[in-house]
Amino acid sequence: MSEAPLRVRSLFVSDLHLGSAGCMVEKFQNFLDLVECEHLYLVGDIIDLWVVMKKGKWRDEHTALVRQLLGKAQEGCHVCFTPGNHDAFLRRLNGSTLGNIRIDHQFVHMTADGRRFLVVHGDLFDNSVQFLPLAWAGAWIYEMLVVANGRLNARLEHSGREKIDIRRGIKQRVKRFIARRNDFEENILEAALAERYDGVICGHVHRPAILEGTEKGLYVNTGDWVEHGTAVVENYDGTLELVSWESLMGSSDSGQTQRTAAPASARSFLRVRRGRINPCEPRRTSPLD
Repeated sequence: MSEAPLRVRSLFVSDLHLGSAGCMVEKFQNFLDLVECEHLYLVGDIIDLWVVMKKGKWRDEHTALVRQLLGKAQEGCHVCFTPGNHDAFLRRLNGSTLGNIRIDHQFVHMTADGRRFLVVHGDLFDNSVQFLPLAWAGAWIYEMLVVANGRLNARLEHSGREKIDIRRGIKQRVKRFIARRNDFEENILEAALAERYDGVICGHVHRPAILEGTEKGLYVNTGDWVEHGTAVVENYDGTLELVSWESLMGSSDSGQTQRTAAPASARSFLRVRRGRINPCEPRRTSPLD
């Protein structure tokens, strides 16, 4: 087997939504084949239990991906999984290990340059999901929108016309409307800094970003594998970067790795804390539990 074109210390992914109509399962399988890492964090909403119960939603490709993740854990990669709101049922397993995959509400990740990051999905900091019936309705409306968009594009392709994406525009408008009333990024980063972390690595809102907060903490969002196909990697010097499936596939064809570089704020900006710590160490004493 040829060497993976991207070798990193840590890989953070979230919001695969396995079982949903929009899941980029094949792309993510290819992505995993192209990345070699020591630590893999699954930052919630890996399985979409809100929609997967419907017959026909779960496919063989989804099972193959779960086996691929289990295989990485068996091969020595430290795999940590923090469930999100769409796979919250698995929070009953918090504090346990399943097939060498550690499951907990949140984890502490120590970067190579000494920074401590809270790793958590983030739904508990999102006011828009606290009213569960409305959140479920929104998930199913989006699921039906994805199916309708696929059928429409199949007809357009058959007639030789260009495909369109009606779901992304609608979802982005809804997300922006909610964000203006939610302050998700500020809330979750503020909570992490109050617990003396140097930043937070999360998912949930499907907005990939690496941003420096006003208090010099770092907000890192991995994005998703429904619309963006993005993840966050930690290099061996501790810097954090956003990467995408499209850029990585292009680099694999050309033999060069192209990545979306994080801003200078991704480097150490607080007092560096040294010491030995398990990069997947769960923290159950935090008020965030």
